[in-house]
Amino acid sequence: MVTWSEPHNTTVTVDFTNGGSIESELVVFADGVNSLARATLLPGSQPNYSGYVAWRGMVPESELSNSTLAALDNALTYHVYPHSHILVYPIPGIDGETEIGKRLFNFVWYRNYAAGTELQDLLTDANGVQREVSLPPGAVSPHHINEMKTHAAEWLPAPIAELVRRTEQPFLQVVFDLMIDKMVFGNTCLLGDAAFLGRPHAAAGTAKAADDAWALSSALSSHSSLSDALCQYESTQMAVGRQLIDRTERIGRRSQFDCNWVPGDKEFLFGLKGPGL
Repeated sequence: MVTWSEPHNTTVTVDFTNGGSIESELVVFADGVNSLARATLLPGSQPNYSGYVAWRGMVPESELSNSTLAALDNALTYHVYPHSHILVYPIPGIDGETEIGKRLFNFVWYRNYAAGTELQDLLTDANGVQREVSLPPGAVSPHHINEMKTHAAEWLPAPIAELVRRTEQPFLQVVFDLMIDKMVFGNTCLLGDAAFLGRPHAAAGTAKAADDAWALSSALSSHSSLSDALCQYESTQMAVGRQLIDRTERIGRRSQFDCNWVPGDKEFLFGLKGPGL
């Protein structure tokens, strides 16, 4: 539970479910995608389903054929086809290994699912439990895994299809975005994914949280008045969040629905404040 002071007061009291509480001049909430603070401070805010999900998976490179490794190594590989696209890239091994032969190959595959029955069926896990946001490794129903791998064999280039089909425990997350109209509430503020929630197409989630933190620190350093500092923070970071949501929504629409993604289009470059920025 959060209790924030009237404008003429100077502190905020935060009460915890364990019975404890703290009092501070400023409370910053950075509690992520499913932010309790956002739900408390902006009870009407709801994420918007994009119309698609991100299938994910990883395979040790030692389990991939030489031809697949030759095609996918040392690159961030995209494949775009009607109403879908997939990214493949190498990542460190389970214990952080970066040596060739010990890494993992990772994929993120965006596929469309209609809201309602189709999405609900996908999000019903292997034990029959309805999930809302994601299915972790081992939870996806076998018939959906079989369908996903069959689709990969039919639609994806052979190297990428091999990676997908060799993934033992694929998992998935629903792609949402969420636009808010306020980040500051008295002596409290939202930061990172607790504020704006953007689709992953700009690869900017961590950058956004860091940028919010830097902007808040800068505002606090340059103003003697906390209210003035928070006003500056909200003004700059609302603009950053809005343009990120607009751009990632546009990328998702072009790739998943309009099917007019042109290879080499700079709009699709990663970046928080614009393509490549």
